[in-house]
Amino acid sequence: MRLVDSVRGLFLRLIETGYVFVAFIVLIYILLGADSGVYVLSVVSNLTSLIALIGPQSLVGIAIVLALVHLARRHG
Repeated sequence: MRLVDSVRGLFLRLIETGYVFVAFIVLIYILLGADSGVYVLSVVSNLTSLIALIGPQSLVGIAIVLALVHLARRHG
């Protein structure tokens, strides 16, 4: 059981690192704009496409669910 918990913790840390990396790339795009580089532009383009595909109503629903999960973890 400890192995499962340690693997789960490792995956959660990797996912959090990925989120921070994507947020950092978006920050670079906000600061530098179109001169930020090919990789940054491709990541931002993919994020924009994903957001357009999901739709604004679904994004609001996902944000509400994530906020509720965060509140439940903090109080639990």
